[in-house]
Amino acid sequence: MAQLGEGEVGLSVARAHVMARSRAALVAYVRGARVTALGEADDIVHGFFARNFGKSDYLDRWLASGLPLRRWLMNGVSAHIRALWRERATHAGRHEPLSESARAIESGTRGAEREFERAWIRATLGEACRRVEESLRAAGDGDAWSVFQRHVLEGQSYRAILLATGEQPTREAEERHAVAVRRGLRLVRTELKAILREDGLRDSELDAEVDRMTHLMDNGLDA
Repeated sequence: MAQLGEGEVGLSVARAHVMARSRAALVAYVRGARVTALGEADDIVHGFFARNFGKSDYLDRWLASGLPLRRWLMNGVSAHIRALWRERATHAGRHEPLSESARAIESGTRGAEREFERAWIRATLGEACRRVEESLRAAGDGDAWSVFQRHVLEGQSYRAILLATGEQPTREAEERHAVAVRRGLRLVRTELKAILREDGLRDSELDAEVDRMTHLMDNGLDA
């Protein structure tokens, strides 16, 4: 919202930010929709960006919609796919393939949305972790980040981490690492809430959404 109030320069920054954040998830959605007859997933997403982000009011309309950003973009790329089918049928001078394609898109929507959600969550968790890592390293606390990364993101036990760094795996040492991990999780939750607010999620929904996302992190980012 701040960038959109800064004229053309701010709009350009906002567009670049949203496209960078959403590209992987949108590509996952298109792949899940199984519309290979329309072209490569990357090309379809690029076309969606070109068609919609070239409109000066596209992000303003998202803000006015009240939808979370990921839902707005998912709806938008779905509409873009349908438009491509219509254009393809019109260009071919035939209308029968359109209805068949629409049914195919509809049948693949659930899987496509699941793939989109997974990719979106991975990207959002990755951004939150990146922010926490930068903050801890800037504060001279890179060791705490290393413990968090190894234990939470890579699944290593405290004992393995201590042995790898040349420390004895005593109860006190393991508890010190556990404290660092709990702190890291609190910081990640805080950053996730900040990112989700940026994406238009209501404050009343933040805790439940963060719980869902950190549950995924607890079970591996590709779960």
